[in-house]
Amino acid sequence: MNRLFAVLILLALIVIGVGFYRGWFALSKPNTEAGTNKVDVQLTVDKDKVQEDVDAVAKSATDLTESVTGGEAKTDEPANAEHDDATTAQP
Repeated sequence: MNRLFAVLILLALIVIGVGFYRGWFALSKPNTEAGTNKVDVQLTVDKDKVQEDVDAVAKSATDLTESVTGGEAKTDEPANAEHDDATTAQP
């Protein structure tokens, strides 16, 4: 259980670190009035940037998969559908 918790914390830290590096997250401190003891910090999430990166990763994964499989197009029919029709047809 402790290992699972440690792995989840590690994954969260990695996502946060990559997010700040890629520009998904930004921290800002708005101007506050002088003489107050309050500190405001804002966390901004750039959803458009996250979506752009997700789309880029999906395209890269698709391109890599196509290069590994020889550029075969993905179809809904089984690869041996022609063979199955020929063997199940009765004369």
